[in-house]
Amino acid sequence: MAFPINKGDSSSSSTSQYRYDVFVSFRGEDTRNNFTSILIGILDHHGINIFRDDEHLRGEEISDKLFEAIESSRILIIVFSKNYVFSTWCLKELVKILECRKKDQIVLPIFYKVDPSEVRDQKGKFGEALTEHETKFKDKMEVQKWRIALREAGSIGGWHCTKDRPQFTVIKEVFEEIISRVKLNYTKISDVKYPVGIDSRVEDINYLLDIDSNDVRMVVIHGLPGIGKTTIAKAIYDVIAYHFEGSSFVENVKENSRTNDGKHQLRETLCSEILGGRTLKELGAIKKINERKEMPQHKRILIILDDVDELIQVTDLLGECNCFASGSRIIIITRDGKLQSTLQEDYHHLTVYNYKLKELDKHESCELFCQHAFKENKPKKGYSELVDQFLSYTKGLPLALKVIGSNLYPRDDIRYWKSALDKYKRILNPNILEVLKISYNGLEESQQHIFLDIASCLKGLHKDVVEHVLESCNSYDPYIDIEILKDKSLIFVDEYDKLSMHDLMQQMGLEIIKQESKVSKKHKRLLCYDDASELPDTGLEEVEGITLCFPQPIKKDANRFWKDEKSQILDSTVNLQKLVALKVPGSHIKLDEHFERCRLPALKYMEFTSCKNITKLPDLSVIAPNIKRLKLENCENLIEIHQSVGLLEALEYWNLFGCKNLKIIPRILKMKSLDTFFLQGCGSVWKFPDIGQNTERLALPSSIGNLTSLQSSTIDSKSLNDLPSCFSTLPNLEVLVMVNFEKFPKNLDIPDCFPKLAMLTVMNSNITTLPDISSRFPQLKGLYISDCCNLQKIPKLPSCIDKVVVTGCKSLDSQSSRRLLSQFAEKVGLPQNIVCPRGSSHRGYASETDLAHKKGFSFQFDGNVLIPGSKIPKWFNHQIGGSSISFSVSRKLLPSFAFCVVIQVQSKDRYKLYISGYCAINIFVDGYKGSWTEHREIIPTQSSSSSSYSFLWVFYIRDSSLEGIILNEGTEVKLQFEFSNYDPEKAEITVEKCGVHVACTCSPQNSAADKVACIRIHERINVSFDERLKMFLSRVAADVLPFQQKLGGCSKAQDGYYCPLCEIAEDSVLHLFQCCPFAKGLWYGGRWGFRVEMIQAQSIMEFVEHIIDPPMELLAERVNKDQFTLYAAVAMKILWDAREDALLSNTKASIDQLAHRLNKQYDSYVRSLEITQGTEDQSNESVWIDMPIGVPEIQHQCHPTNTIPTPISSMAQPFLNEDADFNPSPPLKKMRTS
Repeated sequence: MAFPINKGDSSSSSTSQYRYDVFVSFRGEDTRNNFTSILIGILDHHGINIFRDDEHLRGEEISDKLFEAIESSRILIIVFSKNYVFSTWCLKELVKILECRKKDQIVLPIFYKVDPSEVRDQKGKFGEALTEHETKFKDKMEVQKWRIALREAGSIGGWHCTKDRPQFTVIKEVFEEIISRVKLNYTKISDVKYPVGIDSRVEDINYLLDIDSNDVRMVVIHGLPGIGKTTIAKAIYDVIAYHFEGSSFVENVKENSRTNDGKHQLRETLCSEILGGRTLKELGAIKKINERKEMPQHKRILIILDDVDELIQVTDLLGECNCFASGSRIIIITRDGKLQSTLQEDYHHLTVYNYKLKELDKHESCELFCQHAFKENKPKKGYSELVDQFLSYTKGLPLALKVIGSNLYPRDDIRYWKSALDKYKRILNPNILEVLKISYNGLEESQQHIFLDIASCLKGLHKDVVEHVLESCNSYDPYIDIEILKDKSLIFVDEYDKLSMHDLMQQMGLEIIKQESKVSKKHKRLLCYDDASELPDTGLEEVEGITLCFPQPIKKDANRFWKDEKSQILDSTVNLQKLVALKVPGSHIKLDEHFERCRLPALKYMEFTSCKNITKLPDLSVIAPNIKRLKLENCENLIEIHQSVGLLEALEYWNLFGCKNLKIIPRILKMKSLDTFFLQGCGSVWKFPDIGQNTERLALPSSIGNLTSLQSSTIDSKSLNDLPSCFSTLPNLEVLVMVNFEKFPKNLDIPDCFPKLAMLTVMNSNITTLPDISSRFPQLKGLYISDCCNLQKIPKLPSCIDKVVVTGCKSLDSQSSRRLLSQFAEKVGLPQNIVCPRGSSHRGYASETDLAHKKGFSFQFDGNVLIPGSKIPKWFNHQIGGSSISFSVSRKLLPSFAFCVVIQVQSKDRYKLYISGYCAINIFVDGYKGSWTEHREIIPTQSSSSSSYSFLWVFYIRDSSLEGIILNEGTEVKLQFEFSNYDPEKAEITVEKCGVHVACTCSPQNSAADKVACIRIHERINVSFDERLKMFLSRVAADVLPFQQKLGGCSKAQDGYYCPLCEIAEDSVLHLFQCCPFAKGLWYGGRWGFRVEMIQAQSIMEFVEHIIDPPMELLAERVNKDQFTLYAAVAMKILWDAREDALLSNTKASIDQLAHRLNKQYDSYVRSLEITQGTEDQSNESVWIDMPIGVPEIQHQCHPTNTIPTPISSMAQPFLNEDADFNPSPPLKKMRTS
């Protein structure tokens, strides 16, 4: 069994820097023909790229080439044997290997028939050999290095191969360790040049496969053509195949299943791979085998079938799958998402999972495209905007990103790129078209027609509209064909229930239509104005769909679809009996006598949004008696609606929003199917014929009570006198939006009002009080109140409430806000009066690796409240600046908790009524990641002259919602909040701080460690050393400084919790002082040119130890320990303050400025402490570097205003007056020795 690896087991280094997976250092005469040869053979057989010194450099002296090979290997194996130490070659390798260990390369020692203590303590043969080397070599330091290296290597956990422990067992364990590190930490794919976005998808699928479980399971992977299904499948094979006793990747199943010979070849390949144990490189080759063809029942196997489109293809190859050994896995790659449910029915004894492969996100798309177009992972200077346009065109489809990117390389010509983009938008690349068209060619003729109809005319319409249109055209219910198109990923239904498709799939469809039109010389679908203008007079009979965008006002013959400047869209001479949808938003249409003569019995959807020429809506009971949706939004010149509209029994949706001149609407409402009614912004409505023409304000007719199907209604009280009593009795109303009400209507403050009301919105009203909502609306789940400036309090809400949003209510008392938060806390059972042992101030988490997860889970919040506010309530026992926070728990299940964030909104458009986007909350716990997202989340702005305001957003979750998460003792839980703004040009959203209320087991702040560190530092540092610097160093050593995460205003480069100074590496205290380019530049740019990388510290405590008690090799002859410690402490403090400035004020000093501060402040301390300068001589071997001759000391021309910014903490304040300006410091004076 492998011992824990103490050093170098991090996988954070990029794998691209390694040429080899493994370097093996061994003594050939001891193990070449046994242990090492077997280990190397097994690794090589499984595709591990190995460097062997005896093979590559046999007979050569140790050279730079060998050292380069060690540096270029991810894993370094040392096979210690009895004669290993007698080889100076091996010993020099060992020293180099341990140097690389400090750079996060993995070192795995194997003690082959020698005890680790012999290596560590140089006993026995190892001691004899070193003594022998000391007599032979004059350079005693070289032998001393070998002794140190052996001592270190012998202390590393590894494997001990003895007589009692067979070498096969050790080899197996070493093999599994190496494979797990090489294969599972990154995906190595032989046929993918740039494996962008592959790792995360492989990880998701591995979660479904769960190869540690003993059941037999199947995973179906499907998605768009060109999405990378085969690529991902091969990556999975590379990652997990070694876990199985037999494995096979069978390609081109659909193609080869068409003939008996092809089927035979598939079976032969499958059995050969499983029984013969071949590798992925041999797949697809024809093999002659004599082995039995049935599946082995005793072997745990992996089978991947690529390009399957029918169930019969699976059964032909796998039979009934009842003979597989426990733990076997089957992966099916298909374009048909429905195949999973079919397989589950036929293979009910298996667990079958479905995984839909999604497009690459924007960052992945950009990296993949740039790798192909520029051979680097980001756009070249001047090309960013063009790259964004290509990404918008390709929409995350890997195939298109690869093809187009490769075609653009190596062209460094912006005009060429622009021309290419314009051409791609007009003509789909043939290589992309060929792949995308494969799925289309596999459709039935009727399905092909429907796909082309959606691509040309129906994309973006509600699925019900599309179904009605197609049913009218084809005379049959198209539901089955639409479902098949969805299963094959050719189309999809979005969150608004609208049919859509990938833009490149649509372009493929339009290209097919154009090609068909050229062949048939007929235009069945009019895609542009030119198509319509080319129609012969007798060509209208062939037209099935029209999508027109007029380039300019036109005049055409009266017998066509349009007349003078689009004013006439329809003509009575055209047969429109099958017209289902008429949508002409923003057109010049006039509903005059031409329209009134139309008879449209199939018309169900009518939209005239923003049609300014419409003044009257005629009798639709004659024109379109079966209309279902009628949208007249923002028809600002509409005055009258015919009385017949109130009697349309099929009408379900009626929108009169913004019809500001509307005066007459139907007096009788008997629309029994109406479920949604918008009557807002109709300030001129004054007349119901049964009420009287002298009424100044509208009173809704009592017939509104007939709308028993009404589910959603928006009522604007600006033109209403009152609501009739029958309105409150509507039995099915679930959503009510009230706008511009002076007071809450009495008719709604009664028992049994709206028995099904689930969401209530009150906007822009002068309401001062609300009714007893808990009793009046007991089913209410959502309450939204916006810009009700006189509202003073919110009453108690029903227990089922799960969302409350309150904005712009200036008169609302703080007690109402507290009551709201408390009610939700009681709802989820939050414990009261709890504190965190660490105190309420917490640190976030900086490392991206902390966010790594191997599995996922989902959860739902049991309530959330959004209210104005910039402070987190004190009862949140964990608080921190930024968008993430962590805490520890010890329960078996995650307890109930509340999570809150303070969001600052900086409005850039005062007329923007709301800001939309989506928020996400991630929970990281014990290697699992849970995500909750909410799209279309709206944060309304306040009606205020201020452009900046803050909201407190609180989320509640009860423990029962997280029952599936099993915790270990002392598990750390991390929460992260993200908000994606859909309109960043309208407003800037910043997460200022966050907090958690939870019963935790966080360990207290390490006050003991703080105290110990303080004592040690005070003992070791000169007594006259500045007390403030002593305290700073002690707190750094104890790791208790408030190392906060990024706050608002930081650059985008810090979004992944990068160092705010360099913005390229993960943020940490040790990085800040030792590894950051700003740190290196500061140390080196100071007076003595110190190379900080010579401090080989692995922890911040170790770093401080080197500062307060520096070894001699860190000191120049003219620098004593006190001078070094003072110089280093000042440098660390300057770096700390610079980081805080970058975080909080988004200002960043240059390295030159920081170096000048260091010299200036150091001089000030030296003068005050009278520390004597050492001798002037310097050693060439010193880590202190002389400035080159002729090169002046760093000069600075900064103004006094560029001094250290305002202090951010009490600890920083004592140091702020040390740098009043940036004038060059005077030369250092000699002083007495203390």
